[in-house]
Amino acid sequence: MVISEEKKDKPRKAILAFLLSILVAGLGQLYNGQLKKAFLFFGGFLMSLICINLIGFKSCFWIYIYALLVHVVLMFLIATDADLKAKKQKEYILKVYNKWYVYLLFTIVGYLAIFVAEKISSNSRYIISIVRSDSGFPTIVAGDYILGDYSFYNSQEPTYGDLVIFSMPDGGFYNYRIIGMPNDTLGIENQLVKYYGKELSSKFISTMFYDKYEMEEFDEILPNGIEYKFVRIKSPPFQENDPIEEIIVPNDSYFLMGDNRNFSYDSRFIGFVQRGQIQGKLVSIYLSKNLKKINESL
Repeated sequence: MVISEEKKDKPRKAILAFLLSILVAGLGQLYNGQLKKAFLFFGGFLMSLICINLIGFKSCFWIYIYALLVHVVLMFLIATDADLKAKKQKEYILKVYNKWYVYLLFTIVGYLAIFVAEKISSNSRYIISIVRSDSGFPTIVAGDYILGDYSFYNSQEPTYGDLVIFSMPDGGFYNYRIIGMPNDTLGIENQLVKYYGKELSSKFISTMFYDKYEMEEFDEILPNGIEYKFVRIKSPPFQENDPIEEIIVPNDSYFLMGDNRNFSYDSRFIGFVQRGQIQGKLVSIYLSKNLKKINESL
């Protein structure tokens, strides 16, 4: 009988307890024989993850980063608790659940619970996506991560200057700026827009280079006072489309254009975008190679 108990006497390894808790919150406590604490810590970790999603911290980059840092600190504290407990236990009699397959089961169930919690609690209002083209240059460029608000138009209607997210028959989602509202009459010549019966102000700012092209940058103020910048090629290397004298936007539809006028496959080619196609609005640049643009409002 004595020999049997000696075989069960296996002191806990602090480093292993720490690493197990890093792998899954509470697993280090399970390894230490703290069954209730293991489930308590894992439950607390899971709830903090759910709260981060439900509260909608993702809508602001820096708040979301701080929330994730708090989450990381919580993980470290749980792992440190397991490490300290293991160091204090000079003698440890193995429990019935101190088996490798129990640890494996705890890990699998733990990650499955995290996955399900993420899916259920994930706030579908805010979605982060990456920009794939430069049709929005100079406002947004390829490689930028942008935050879309898919509930923005639940309480209000799209308006001039909004960078809207819309769906197409191919199943894809795209984004361009609203230039024409329902029942507007407008024209386009040399990439410049003119309205019939509404005020528009376009002012040349400077020249710049985009890829190998010399571009002209303009500052434009739309009829509702929204101000933004767009660019056009100074000397197009190819023949431009003929001027469009009159565009009448149908009721319940919008005319969209890219800020990079010569390189945008917008309403001039795909036609008007109906209200039902508009899914949300771009609200900010979430992450960018240009650090100054992080969390920049759109």
